[in-house]
Amino acid sequence: MTKRSKRLKLIEARTSRDWTLETASSHIGCAPNTLNRWELGATPSAYDRAKLCKVYGSSKEELGLDDENIPMPVNTTQETHNLQTYSQADLTTQLMAIPFTPSESCWMLQQELTRIIDEATEPMRTEALQRVAFLPLLLKGRSDKHTAEEVIHECAAGLTACGYLAAGERKEMECAYSVLGSYVPLLQAAAQGKYEHVALALLSQTFQLKSRISYHLEGTKKALLYAEQGVSYARQSQNRASLVLALRELTGAYEWTSGYQKMNALQYAEEAAYLIEQKRHTKVSPVIESWIYTGLAKYQALHRKPETFTSLAKAEETFFAREANTEHIPPYINHSHARLIRHRGIAFAYLGRQDIALETFGQIIDIESGNFNAKLPVATRTHLGILSEAMFASLKLPRAKKDKGRSIALWKAVVLFAQRLQSETYLNEANLGYQIMEGIWSGDKDIIELRDLLLMAQKASIF
Repeated sequence: MTKRSKRLKLIEARTSRDWTLETASSHIGCAPNTLNRWELGATPSAYDRAKLCKVYGSSKEELGLDDENIPMPVNTTQETHNLQTYSQADLTTQLMAIPFTPSESCWMLQQELTRIIDEATEPMRTEALQRVAFLPLLLKGRSDKHTAEEVIHECAAGLTACGYLAAGERKEMECAYSVLGSYVPLLQAAAQGKYEHVALALLSQTFQLKSRISYHLEGTKKALLYAEQGVSYARQSQNRASLVLALRELTGAYEWTSGYQKMNALQYAEEAAYLIEQKRHTKVSPVIESWIYTGLAKYQALHRKPETFTSLAKAEETFFAREANTEHIPPYINHSHARLIRHRGIAFAYLGRQDIALETFGQIIDIESGNFNAKLPVATRTHLGILSEAMFASLKLPRAKKDKGRSIALWKAVVLFAQRLQSETYLNEANLGYQIMEGIWSGDKDIIELRDLLLMAQKASIF
């Protein structure tokens, strides 16, 4: 079997169980697109082959993953083979080599980095990502002149690493945030000649990432400011795919505003949807299309528009059409089955159907048992967002359906997660949730006792 021929036995093992890529990958503990690449012929590591065998209850031979089917270098010296083995075993070496390897474009470079990172099982992945994130900063310390192409490739690599770090814990977000600002002058200087539009598109990525991280580190006002800068650079880049992503980020930032500003969310969501529907001019992956439609559905629901359910249907249709697609998806998008369900729940909450919203969130986290563990793979900050949304849905139920014990348990989980991430935005949400509980159960001893917990969490968090 050649490296890129389909692994039919591996596909059959999944489909015989009626599992989607999302379901199977959640059992295996990998990303759906990683499993898809293995099924299409990419080579899983020995560790991953063992996991596949365990989940499917089959041998390597039965899954078509026996060692003799794994291609080895042909006609190479032992020294060359040893070097290749070492390079592939060390994630940092692999990642750091990519920006210096000839590539068709910085987008192909980011796609290759994403592939390697997604398939990595090395425990030191975070350390490797941090080193790649700091790579563009070395440009400033060079005594020789560096080319615009070097800046583009090294910043593209750094942005890919920052995309993964931004989805991590507090320290990882702080690391990404500390280097992103240094990319800006480098890319601004490179934004001329034949690299102008590419550099501008990467500047848009930079500010989209700064916006994402700012929700936790600096608050919603800064997040909105950075998201607006992301859209500005995307428009200048004349790259419609970049503009689609930037507009989607901006709609999310406007969702946290109030008054007339919040009305802008629907306007930009509609613009993003319009762009992806002009397929002759804007080519994006089905996963990104789904991400755009989930945003559109939320803001249509906020305005009580009947088109909400059409957009939700499009979001599901495009999400599950992604199997055959191999286009690059920025790591910070991280649109998953859990996030698809989450946005459906938010849409129902905006439509005033808190009961359905709570039931929908319960498909992602275990609400019934009260431990609120994730049922589907989710990033920590996504888990926190779902807990917060479930808390508000619980509090906004009709009085006859309100459950004080469940609402308190959800509130405590939000405080715990927000304190863990030191998230200013979600500690503010917890404060708002407490005020609502005070209004509903005024003078209740259980509610009064929560005040000290909130004050302790706010005091312990340093912004």
